[in-house]
Amino acid sequence: MIELERHIEILLLSNDCVIVPNFGGFMAHHVDARYDESDHTFLPPLRTIGFNPQLKMNDSLLAQSYIEAYDISYPEAIKRIEDEVNELRQHLENDGRFELNDIGVIYLNGQHHIEFEPCEAGILTPELYGLSSFEMQPVSAIAAATEKPMTIAVESKKKQDEQRSVAVEQEAEEPLKLSSNIFVNDDDDRTVSISIGSLRNLAVACIVIIAFLLMPSPIGNGKHNTQQTSNIDTGMLYRIMPRDISLAKALPVKTAQVQATKPRAEKLDTAKNAVDASPYYSLVLASRVTRKNARAYVATLQRKGYAEAMVLPRSKGAKVIYGKYQSEKQAYRAQQKLNDNKEFADCWIMLVKPSKKANG
Repeated sequence: MIELERHIEILLLSNDCVIVPNFGGFMAHHVDARYDESDHTFLPPLRTIGFNPQLKMNDSLLAQSYIEAYDISYPEAIKRIEDEVNELRQHLENDGRFELNDIGVIYLNGQHHIEFEPCEAGILTPELYGLSSFEMQPVSAIAAATEKPMTIAVESKKKQDEQRSVAVEQEAEEPLKLSSNIFVNDDDDRTVSISIGSLRNLAVACIVIIAFLLMPSPIGNGKHNTQQTSNIDTGMLYRIMPRDISLAKALPVKTAQVQATKPRAEKLDTAKNAVDASPYYSLVLASRVTRKNARAYVATLQRKGYAEAMVLPRSKGAKVIYGKYQSEKQAYRAQQKLNDNKEFADCWIMLVKPSKKANG
């Protein structure tokens, strides 16, 4: 099973060159942000990879990664790398190409030479995480798009003004007719005829209604009724509304509730610490790695959906573990389920005993 891609990806987080002995070197370089005129898109900066088949000398960087990951000796690491390189060459001979996940594709050209096509999205770089592309049209295109509706609106307004001026000129040319009827023209070219006699009758009716409303009318019979209507029973308001409202009595109850919840919260915290302090079984994915590389590997696993991956600090470096199981049997079942995935192909079970310093 070829594990080179995992080690190359992790090593390129903190190195710009990783050499695979007797095969070639993978080199990372920075690409600045750029503007694609064909798509009108701004592309973010990234780190991409190049491949140099002339770099074949062993610099021990890849071997050290194997030693820390699998807890093996230096000769064993060199032998394992040679086996994987031979397997990679066999894939190239049979299929003509081999894909290194999240890195790129290696293939043989017409002259039977090795060539490399990097991953289009670039390699994992925490400093550039979250940056995405966005589209922006040129100013000239935006101005041309907004200029068309404005010209159409101006032309339509001119046409409306011309039509109105023509209508006004026609009305001025027609002779004024005085008769018993008044003709009113509206915007829809409809004629409304109003009789002058009807207008006269409507005015008389309005005058009569106003005179009737202005006539005074007696409200009560004498002084007694006036006093009776002016006396309002204000005592009802005092019976409905409380005389005073005191907030001081409610405060001790709230204080007592807060004090009552404190012991319960302390008990929960004590129980949680007791659970965290108990030993558990876990799956070890990487051993004797630096804490920086461990955190980067855990971030890669979590992006792939393994949310239970975590870093286990040690006095010398750190381990990358997965899951917390109460018994070894549960951990073994989890290992069998996950063993088909390449990330868990070489994992093993370990009993983790939390230190007192971590729990305190």
